[in-house]
Formats: sequence, C-alpha cells, structure tokens
Amino acid sequence: MILMRISITLILLFQLSTVFSSVTPAVKEPKSENPKSILMIGNSFMYYNNGVHNPLVRLIRATEELGKGHKIRLITINGSSLSWHDVNSYIKNPNIGSFSINSKNVLNKYDFTGFDMAIMQDCSQCPIHPERKDLFYEYAEKHSNLLKKNDIEPVFMMTWAYKDKPEMTKQLAEEYTLAGNKNNVLVTPVGLAYKNSMKTYPEINLYHPDNRHPSNAGTYLSACVMFASIFQTSPVGITYTFDLDKKVALNLQKIAWATHQEYYGN
Repeated sequence: MILMRISITLILLFQLSTVFSSVTPAVKEPKSENPKSILMIGNSFMYYNNGVHNPLVRLIRATEELGKGHKIRLITINGSSLSWHDVNSYIKNPNIGSFSINSKNVLNKYDFTGFDMAIMQDCSQCPIHPERKDLFYEYAEKHSNLLKKNDIEPVFMMTWAYKDKPEMTKQLAEEYTLAGNKNNVLVTPVGLAYKNSMKTYPEINLYHPDNRHPSNAGTYLSACVMFASIFQTSPVGITYTFDLDKKVALNLQKIAWATHQEYYGN
C-alpha cells in the first residue's frame, strides 16, 4: 500500500510540474500533533454542501491511526472577510460545543475544553483585491497572534480561483503563502489542488453553477487537502467518499496528496 501511494504521488507530481507561485511556504507541517479540537472560521466557501467540516471529520474518523475524540466547530458568515469575525468571542465562549442532542432527542452535556487549532480563510477576493489586500494581512496577523496567545495554532486555508478566472490561482497562492510565512503559520494549499484537479481530471466538476462556490466534489477535495496538511497523512485509499462515486473520490484523494507533496516540497 505504501509503495502504491508513493508511485501514485510520483506520477501525479510529474503531471503537475507547473509552478504556480514563486513563493514557497516556510512552515511545512503543523506544530500540533493530531489536534483533537478544531475551529473553522470563514464564509460560504466553507459552509456549502453542509460544511467542509463534515467530510473532514469523517476522513479523520475513518483513519484508525488518528484515534478517536476529534471535534470540529464551524463558524461562518456569508460573504465575510477575516475582519468580520470576532475570534476572541469564539475561543472564549464556554457555551460553544457544550451540548448535543442526538437522533433520539437525548441531550448530552459537555465541558468546553477549548481548541487546539483554528483554520481561517478570507473572502474569495480579499487577499488580492487592491482595496482589501492590506486588511487581509492586518487581520491574518491580528487573529494569528490572538490564537497563539491562547495556545491555539492558527492555520490558513488557501482558497481557489473562480472557474472563469483561473489567473486567480497564482495570485491567491502567493498572498496566502506570504501571509503564512509572515506569521509563521501553516497554509493548506486547497486552491492549488483545485487547479491540479481541473488539469488532471477535467471531467470532475468542482464548482457550483455560479462558478465560485464548491460542488460536493470541491468540498470533498478541500477536506482531503486539509486532512493531508494538518495530519501529515495521505488520504489516498480512505473509504469515506462523501457520497461521491468511489473512483471520483479516489482521484480527488490522489490530487490532494500530490498537491501536498508539491506545495511543501516533500
């Protein structure tokens, strides 16, 4: 299985030899080892298709080596930028995750134990828009510093280009990578994975009809990339498919891992 994964990665890396950015990430792996409690902060790019946290946590649970007890909380505002989010209120609110109600209407209470990691993304244009770019850097730094002071590892989710504006890929990759380097923060290369997938598997539609938001396949690809980056583990061969065709899911897993190897230079 290991040799097969290596062979798959080498083949895809050969196919994906195009350089998307002149900037390379300084942080190549998370400081947190197997984070159990993850906060996700963003907008509709994260919450489409019932939320990217759902396939991500199920990929984790399908990997026995990672153990049990992982929880992910998603806090999003439609159309939002990082400047809209009051991160301090999220991490200090003891009511977040304090209970659940199961399918039998039974209430279960939990003690809030805080977060190990927070994954953040800005609005789709904010890192590259001339009137928002400075604010992207300002709030990337502000939120990262706040999280670090509270012993929570910040992570940036690199977003993707609009389907009809492929030139955004390189621009977004550079700005997210620069922000990651400036703040000593890991960046998950989701946007590059979108580009790689469209090049290698053009028959897989990653987009909602608006050409911006993710389809189910796009959300699954995002989850696979974050899984690879955060847990330093290949998603190739994981049985959970997010109700996608098995072959489609496997191809997206391959792209996620090949992009991981390509971006971090592993």
